[in-house]
Amino acid sequence: MAQDDAEHDALQGDLKNANNSGVDSVREKSNPQKDYDDIPGTYVFDGKRCRQGYHMNKFCKTLDSAENRARFKADPAAYLDQFPMTAEQRQAIEQREWLEMLKLGGNIYYTFKLAIVDQLSMQHVGGEMSGMTVDEFRQMMIDGGRRLDGNRSIGGDN
Repeated sequence: MAQDDAEHDALQGDLKNANNSGVDSVREKSNPQKDYDDIPGTYVFDGKRCRQGYHMNKFCKTLDSAENRARFKADPAAYLDQFPMTAEQRQAIEQREWLEMLKLGGNIYYTFKLAIVDQLSMQHVGGEMSGMTVDEFRQMMIDGGRRLDGNRSIGGDN
């Protein structure tokens, strides 16, 4: 595991150096917008988001350990300092902006580990992401989920 982390950190350093040398425009051209980018409220955890959210997800994964959860609860700022996240990612974690975490590369299975630290259920998180109360979200799911009307395309092809 440590070797994998070291290899990943080395690769991240290489990517950071490459980005600074103008490779970003090449990467953007090789990663055109995907069909699923047009679905409202949908943030598919693809390769791009995986790379983007690596350190945020790594932080969340550490919360599997009771010792790490206790350390995080005791001093969240110091604990988060261990992970080189962007300011936006850190803010999303600190403010528990669940949907923003997904936009910034968070994986729902990892970010939910943070919700568990806060003793929240999946219905709580789903409700917050949807702008609903827990009861409204739960009822929507019981009723068959979100309506498709108006939820198929940002571009208006509903």
